[in-house]
Amino acid sequence: MITAIIGMIYAILFLLLASVIVAVLPTFLSKKKMTFEARVVVEAILWVACSMVVLVLDLKYFLLNSFAYAALLISGMKIILLPVLVRLKRSNRSRYIVLKRLMRKF
Repeated sequence: MITAIIGMIYAILFLLLASVIVAVLPTFLSKKKMTFEARVVVEAILWVACSMVVLVLDLKYFLLNSFAYAALLISGMKIILLPVLVRLKRSNRSRYIVLKRLMRKF
């Protein structure tokens, strides 16, 4: 029971800390405004880095590891959708905007 509560607290802390890192670090890395595609790549790399730190530590908390795997999944989906996003930007602007709004949610 206590282990589950500790795991939940660690998972929430991981989510908060990783979200702050992913939101704040790209703005400090670039001096000028990044394109949406470049920002997606940087965010995906940062999510992978944060998740790999948790997974390398190999903690016994199931919920924390699950959050790390979910972050890996989301960053992988962003990388997979990147070529689709670039192609839509060139050919179909309205679908590009819809996909861009959808990707901003995650």
